[in-house]
Amino acid sequence: MMLRLAGYELRMLGRDRLALLMTAVLGAVLLCAWIGDQAAQSRDNAVKADIARQERLRWLQQGEKDPHSAAHYSIFAFRPAPPLASLDAGILPYVGQAVWLEAHVQNDMLHRPRGEASAIERAGTVSPGALLVGFAPLMAFVLAFATLARERESGAWRLALGNARHPYRIILPKALACWSLLFLLLVAPLGIVAGAGRLLAGALHADEVLRLLAWMGVFGLYLGTLVCIGLAVCLLSPRPRVALLILFGTWMLLGVIAPRAASALAGRQVPLPATQTVKQTLAREAAAYWTAEDGERHLQALLKRHGVSRREDLPVDARGAELDLVERHSHQVFDRVLGGFHDRVEQQDRRFGALAWLAPSIALLRLSPTLAGTDFSQHRRFIDHAESYRRDLVNRMNADVMAHPANQEGARHTSDRRLWERIPEFHPPATPLASVAGNLVTPLIALLAWALAAALMLGFAARRTRP
Repeated sequence: MMLRLAGYELRMLGRDRLALLMTAVLGAVLLCAWIGDQAAQSRDNAVKADIARQERLRWLQQGEKDPHSAAHYSIFAFRPAPPLASLDAGILPYVGQAVWLEAHVQNDMLHRPRGEASAIERAGTVSPGALLVGFAPLMAFVLAFATLARERESGAWRLALGNARHPYRIILPKALACWSLLFLLLVAPLGIVAGAGRLLAGALHADEVLRLLAWMGVFGLYLGTLVCIGLAVCLLSPRPRVALLILFGTWMLLGVIAPRAASALAGRQVPLPATQTVKQTLAREAAAYWTAEDGERHLQALLKRHGVSRREDLPVDARGAELDLVERHSHQVFDRVLGGFHDRVEQQDRRFGALAWLAPSIALLRLSPTLAGTDFSQHRRFIDHAESYRRDLVNRMNADVMAHPANQEGARHTSDRRLWERIPEFHPPATPLASVAGNLVTPLIALLAWALAAALMLGFAARRTRP
């Protein structure tokens, strides 16, 4: 019975051409945004993979040279866009996509699409997830107004209530019809094209299916919350015009004001140090080049470590040992300074997610990029993986220098392809959804709380409804 009534309400909504057209246009915009993002990311991933292969060949074919020099010239490592990044680009347009792995330095990520785009390109960079978060409230409120407020104005609502045993029998089918139309026109097409694209490419894995279903699920819950709020406002408002005004203000609050306020509040509660301050600290505590005084201090540390009193008595190459000493010291500095900075960024993201109690849109802004694989925590996994690879490469090069002390003439040891082949090829790390599940808990609980509160609000409004 309830489904039959919902089907009837859905057909009635279809007759409201303006509301249906607005929803369909937004759905078309979402699909166009997905197509544009998908095409760009597929092209970029292909370019990154091709350059990565060339980098590997260059590393293997670099010829005979000093191993530490090889560590300096090293390779570029590239982060491909995650499979579902076209649903929500997250931080990808603002962070680098490649990193130069060299001795002594943990370099910044290069190639930030947002920073290198033109003004027109930056203005048009909007992902489907962000569009949904911002404009889904407007569409939900428009449909709620179309299905309820106008009936009250025309008098049809009084007739319906007079013939119904309970207002729930009328209100719930309307809520289900509004939610169904929104989900079928806005969320389902994105999920279908994203899944079909991966399936046709032969690259759809179980983790991606789980991420995609979860992404569609949280947006479905978000739409249901908005529909309940919209219908409750229409029921509680004395006149349709008042309901329309309140709904418009609620859209501005949920879609525009609350996310920006939460972002500013999280930034104040967990401030980040300036990038230049971090770089100055690194240059001071882990200098890539050292003075004569530094060199003498390093030598004394090496002599003490090996239990000898003269440089000539060291059982390893002194230059290689000093390079290794300085390199391993820099690792500690990078972990403390850069690692601490990354910890602050993740803490700021968590604080933003904790503010999801202020608005359901905040919860989606945290959930959507996490499920799409484009939040900072998953970007940091690439940074840490690339840094681990860099350290292993440099340590192996320095170990080879240490194992071959210079001869009496001071000629340095050189290595060839046999050493280069011992370094495994770089592969970007996989990030299963289970490894970031902790980032989903707080915003998901907040979203569920909002959904429950919206349902209770609609129930309260239904109880107060009289013919």
